[in-house]
Amino acid sequence: MHHSQDPIQWFNLARELVGFAIASGTGILLWYRKRSVRFWPMVHGKVESASYFQNNTLWLTDISYSYQVADEYYSGQFQVKARSERKADDTVAHWKGQTVGVRYSPKKPGTSVIRMEDQASLHPEEFRGH
Repeated sequence: MHHSQDPIQWFNLARELVGFAIASGTGILLWYRKRSVRFWPMVHGKVESASYFQNNTLWLTDISYSYQVADEYYSGQFQVKARSERKADDTVAHWKGQTVGVRYSPKKPGTSVIRMEDQASLHPEEFRGH
């Protein structure tokens, strides 16, 4: 006797496998990019503004920065999480006007990343064992 599989069951399995493959691929791409950015060139940038807001139970601080590559100016933004409004306020005070190490893509200088590991070398006294 030949048992045919339910086509809906096959469809659901295929959909789950495609979802898993996409999630895995995205994770691999993020891991690869995070790993490769540490080899991108670094320039000094300046924090232009910092402000915080509440998102459910977390406080998020938006930090905007600018940097220059050759004769072109660029900007970027990153977020820092805090568990209280006081800590978010401290984060704003800490970052405002700060010089930051900015890694940028050699192929697209407008694409940049702020790595905390790079900031530790610029401001060793502030990043020691917190």
